[in-house]
Amino acid sequence: MTIIAAWHTRPIFITSTFRDMHAERDYLRTHVFLELEERLKARRTHLEPIDLRWGVETVTTEEEQDKEMLVLKVCLAEVDRSRPFLIGLIGDRYGWIPPEERMAAAAQEAGFKQPVAGRSVTDLEINFGVLDSPEQKQRSFFYFREPLPYDEMPLQLAAEYSDAHNPKSKEGAEKLLKLKQQIETDLPDRVRHYKASWDSTRNEVTGLEAWGQQVLEDLWQELDRETRRFVDLAEVTWQSQERFSLEQFIEDRAQGFVGRKESLKQALELATPTDSHQHEWGMGITGKPGTGKSALFSETYRQLNTQGVLVLAHAAGISPASTQVDK
Repeated sequence: MTIIAAWHTRPIFITSTFRDMHAERDYLRTHVFLELEERLKARRTHLEPIDLRWGVETVTTEEEQDKEMLVLKVCLAEVDRSRPFLIGLIGDRYGWIPPEERMAAAAQEAGFKQPVAGRSVTDLEINFGVLDSPEQKQRSFFYFREPLPYDEMPLQLAAEYSDAHNPKSKEGAEKLLKLKQQIETDLPDRVRHYKASWDSTRNEVTGLEAWGQQVLEDLWQELDRETRRFVDLAEVTWQSQERFSLEQFIEDRAQGFVGRKESLKQALELATPTDSHQHEWGMGITGKPGTGKSALFSETYRQLNTQGVLVLAHAAGISPASTQVDK
């Protein structure tokens, strides 16, 4: 008999400055994390990327600063909650340094005990979230981007990507150098240096394929070690494979289920009647693709299982064998 394993979650936290690292964060989301998700599905494991900065490129400077403060407040709580793998992305910016009074208030709220004046949000996030934690040091990787061709970039863009090319951030360049030295001293085996290209026609960072492959290999080495015990070593029959496909389908579709309370109530009442002789025996749900039929089916399945109901479920089309009547 095949033992059905529970699904697990493996969080990955991404820390970086804002505007200069959006290409790398997007590449992680659209390439690296998708590949890791596929590999982890076979081990009944969800990947949970945590990037509190996604979407910040579309906000104003004032909104960006407010979000920086929010990131600082949430970072430690999130790291403490999930004990995630952590990816640190560092280019040539030290990051935003909040006014001392705002930083002091945020530090007090977050429980920071070390001096915070004159330090960037990214610096504090790395120090308090990683370098002060022996456990997180062993679950973190830092990727240092080699300098871009700043002399070939418009002055304003070069200033956004490099403190050394921003007359208002010369002090930040010195602090960044010290931060990098601190990270390399504390984590000599966890720091990677990589090169990226600059597309002058689109004014964006490109050429991240080799770097992305490095991140994939680093993370998979750790995730493989942590999830290996979830591999189903039992002999795989077509029945067990179909059961796994159904579980995976239900797990994917039921995640984040919201709303549709009345339809869910009707489905549950239909399946658990108090008087079966007087109760309806069937229910049909129709709708255009994407309206949530599969999500409702999956949530109904999950809730019935928690009630101890024997559920015989089938979802046609989720696998080659699922459309074969004789099976």
